[in-house]
Amino acid sequence: MFKFTGDVKPEFLRLGGIIFDILGLKGDASVDIAIVDDEEMRELNKSTRNIDKTTDVLSYPALTEIKEFSQKNYSNDYDAQSRAVVLGDIAINTDAAARQAEEYGTGEREINYLFVHGMLHVLGYDHMTDEDKTVMRELEEKVLAEQDKSVVVAVIGRPNAGKSSLVNAIVGEKVSIVSPKPQTTRDRITGICTEGSKQIVFLDTPGMFKPRTKLDEHMDKSVKSSLSGDADVVVIVLDCTKGITEDDEKTIQARLACRAPLYVVLNKTDLKGYDSIYPLLDKLNKYMNRKSGRNIKEVIPISCKTGRNIDVLKSALKKECRDGGFLFPPDEYTDRPVKFIIGEVIREKALLFLQDEIPHGVGIAVLSVDEGKTPVHITADVIVDRQSHKRIVIGDDGTMIKRIGASARRDIEQIIDDKVYLELFVKVRPGWRDKANILHDIGY
Repeated sequence: MFKFTGDVKPEFLRLGGIIFDILGLKGDASVDIAIVDDEEMRELNKSTRNIDKTTDVLSYPALTEIKEFSQKNYSNDYDAQSRAVVLGDIAINTDAAARQAEEYGTGEREINYLFVHGMLHVLGYDHMTDEDKTVMRELEEKVLAEQDKSVVVAVIGRPNAGKSSLVNAIVGEKVSIVSPKPQTTRDRITGICTEGSKQIVFLDTPGMFKPRTKLDEHMDKSVKSSLSGDADVVVIVLDCTKGITEDDEKTIQARLACRAPLYVVLNKTDLKGYDSIYPLLDKLNKYMNRKSGRNIKEVIPISCKTGRNIDVLKSALKKECRDGGFLFPPDEYTDRPVKFIIGEVIREKALLFLQDEIPHGVGIAVLSVDEGKTPVHITADVIVDRQSHKRIVIGDDGTMIKRIGASARRDIEQIIDDKVYLELFVKVRPGWRDKANILHDIGY
């Protein structure tokens, strides 16, 4: 994806993503943008081109050829801080844009046009000949005319198959918590990936299982809600290290009876190896070539850990986007409130460090997030079923709760981009998973 430094307008991010999609570019690339006036543009022309005049846009390409933007391909042009390949610099003259807007349209549209024009220049396009000019102009109009589109994707599968890891990998932010324990996700969490004119809205659902408590019933309801009409596309995540079970096949058959296009993802290929995946692909082949009824649209082997083929799945889902605009603002990556995300991060660390000592018996109620203090002051209750569980969570001399808090604090600071003081209290609430008022306080 494109990254920008300097005078970055939100629309530049959108247009850069559209260019990225239309040209089929891969990897991460950055461009420095400068917004200048007539006098500043004249000075730039003098110092860089030895021309004493003002122009509407200037581009300074850094690359001589365009291929996948990676550190391996561009060792000398890779910026470690932004983790992107530097394409070059663009200067846009707002005075010229205002003059040209009198003939071509609004000033904002003209600035966007100059940005697109400059971007194509740094990507190697030019207008020295009539043929080149035609190609460039057609691309500019195609980019500027692109309409915002979106798609809602339900991500389902057995517990611990990697559903949350997949959503986090595509969104690029921690939307859902991840742990080795099954049923880590307790609620239907929305993750939002917006690139250019395409927005993919993920419904990350809990793993499918038989409910026993009110909390389990809530989790089961979340799955059914995601599949009852909310989703345009369904992605089934399978753990390839466990093969394809009878339950997996029943899930596939049930989803093929629905209207939504179906994709199947074979996760954890880094643990299995591609040679051993071929039998799984062969087993799924019968669902891709059925003579009657719906078929699996595509089977994609991936690794959330290494990132392998995540871009392939993302590209496939972008093609499913439909007209009608974005469902969420382009700068949002989840619809869940900050307090809920903070609580989930704390719960993730508790699950990680406690392992099997307290299976599924921890709830987090975030009591307050005081952004008026420096650092930001957060207080939360760690809720357990039994007094013996409380002693385990606290640990000898408070070592366990301190460990949980320290690890959670580091992640929360990255999420809210600020320093955090995190205060945790362990509370015993027998049978809390069956108590609606406690589940409400937790955010379910």
